[in-house]
Amino acid sequence: MKDSSPNTPERPVVLLINGPNLDMLGKRDPTQYGTFTLADVEKTFAEKAAELGVEPRFFQSNGEGELCHAIHQAMDYAAGIVINAGAYTHYSYALLDALLLTKLPVMEVHISDIHTREPFRRVSVIQGACVGQVCGLGIRSYTEGLERLVRQYIRPTEDDARKHLTARSELSSLREEINRVDAQMVALLRRRMDAAGRVIAAKAETGKAVYDEAREAVVIDNVRALATPAYADAAASMLQTLMRLSRERQYDYLRDTRAEAFRQAAGFPIHADGSLENVRRVAFAGNAGSFSAAASKALFPNCEQLPSESFAAACEHVVSGNTDLAVLPLANTTGGPVGTVYRLLRHNLHIVRAIDMPVTHCLAVVPGTRLSDIRRVVSHPQALAQCSNAIREHGWGTETSENTSFAAAAVASAGDRAQAALCSAEAAHDNQLEILAGNLCDTDCNTTRFVAVSRDLILTPDASRLGLLLQLPDRAGALASVLNIFVDRSLNLSSICSQPVPDRPWEYAFFVDVNAPALDPEAIAAVYQLSHELPLLRILGWYGTSAPR
Repeated sequence: MKDSSPNTPERPVVLLINGPNLDMLGKRDPTQYGTFTLADVEKTFAEKAAELGVEPRFFQSNGEGELCHAIHQAMDYAAGIVINAGAYTHYSYALLDALLLTKLPVMEVHISDIHTREPFRRVSVIQGACVGQVCGLGIRSYTEGLERLVRQYIRPTEDDARKHLTARSELSSLREEINRVDAQMVALLRRRMDAAGRVIAAKAETGKAVYDEAREAVVIDNVRALATPAYADAAASMLQTLMRLSRERQYDYLRDTRAEAFRQAAGFPIHADGSLENVRRVAFAGNAGSFSAAASKALFPNCEQLPSESFAAACEHVVSGNTDLAVLPLANTTGGPVGTVYRLLRHNLHIVRAIDMPVTHCLAVVPGTRLSDIRRVVSHPQALAQCSNAIREHGWGTETSENTSFAAAAVASAGDRAQAALCSAEAAHDNQLEILAGNLCDTDCNTTRFVAVSRDLILTPDASRLGLLLQLPDRAGALASVLNIFVDRSLNLSSICSQPVPDRPWEYAFFVDVNAPALDPEAIAAVYQLSHELPLLRILGWYGTSAPR
């Protein structure tokens, strides 16, 4: 559409653009889009335009390219644009670029409230090119959007213009004041951090610890007293942040002046030169058909494999020295953390390797069983959780087993056509079971992370994940304070989960994985700091990952 009508001050032109499927208004879902048609929209828009003293123009297309072309042409004649980009709102960066190119004021409108609909509809990629957004008012979204555009950007009244200029002048002055205050704060921050650097030198001479909880509590109380009641909490929060940054500066001093002692105090070797080449025997839970067995073979194909009755039994083989390592499932993308394994890791075991393995649970039955015969399924609780949709849809009861491979053996031994096992295809074949369904998982990307654990902390040169067990003090903001230490040092946490602390009701320990290369100085500094500031910190391992074979 090309329109060469003059855009005069008396009758400035406003272009209304409607995107894909909006030509089908009146036929689309009336609960979201009403019963009015596109013709009704344009009629109502034209009436409002006349009232506001602007000339309307209309364009609708289902094609992204045609919409971009109409936006380009609007630069020749329009004073502004009102746009309902339809589904293109949520992913068309081409429309975003076209709207930015015009340098025209653009008002985004939507019939429904996009912020309460499906997650993908809550994102507007064109919003950055728009002066505002109106949604959820039905056909009134168009007229409300037009009125805001005209009154604020195209034909403001003298009073509106005066208020706008006054507000802009006041905002500019306030921003300048804030900039001056920020500059003063930065100068004070520099002085405070320099003082913190001198404090650690004095503490090192006297043997005092970096973290003095009692001293910090006094500082916080003093700051609260200095601030007005309205700003007491904000002042306390600001000082807590400053003191955390000051402590980090002091720990950095220790790291830089006592590197080897610092690293050893944190529990790490001087060099990441560990090796798993001497591993000869590996334990796993279940029998040869278990998923743990598959992971163990993938990690250590040339080692003797030792089946075990349980995860705990596999770990006991390591503790007793009967095997070098045990391979355990740590977490699943569908079922989440394997709580039993996390609890076992507390007992002086260290992760030395990890592998992510795709897991497919088949439905294994006594030969001749029909789907309609099944009344219950047997498996490990994690497998039952990973196949919960199918279990619910069929109305099956569930029975837990120590291992998926043991579940297959139990079904085979019982010979009962009313029950089935969720297990690997290998476990089904080993027990002469028939596979009725090849994959009952809730998702097509069901993956379990398996870890190899040892009695010793072994850092291989390719280590890239630091595993920690943290027990936090019982006070408000404790977890946030710990996470901020990682943030301050630009360390990314790839996972975090909590587990109850045994014999201490309603207290929790946190297991975190940090992405960091072996002996990364920032990660070591964070560990050293946390080991001196938390009730408990254990290094679970600094380990590398292997790809499935």
